[in-house]
Amino acid sequence: MSSPADRRDLRRVIVGPEHGISFTLRGHPYQEIHISNLSAGGCFALVAHRDARLFERGAILEHLVLLHPELPKDPMIATVAYVLGSRPGSAPMDVVGVGIQFLSMEPPARASLEAWIDASMASQKN
Repeated sequence: MSSPADRRDLRRVIVGPEHGISFTLRGHPYQEIHISNLSAGGCFALVAHRDARLFERGAILEHLVLLHPELPKDPMIATVAYVLGSRPGSAPMDVVGVGIQFLSMEPPARASLEAWIDASMASQKN
């Protein structure tokens, strides 16, 4: 992971089951997809194995919205940065992990997300 596009934001917050995303991928709507961590640059989502074939690296996620009352609601564009658990020939898993990189986010939404991350990290230290 040496290129800037492959580097993860070090300021990631582990989030609970009340956090999710919705988006459209290749015309297919996805609602209330669970995420396990979040940063200002992206998140890690868990999708059903049956849908893994659609989540190849570089796939564009349109109209992505963060689903939590404290997070900004502005839709954005994102891309699949990596996929874990979907190798051909391997035993199928119930879910596949998808690393998502945010490509476009309005500056006020990004500032709001960064402030939320700062506050979450501060509360986790206490």
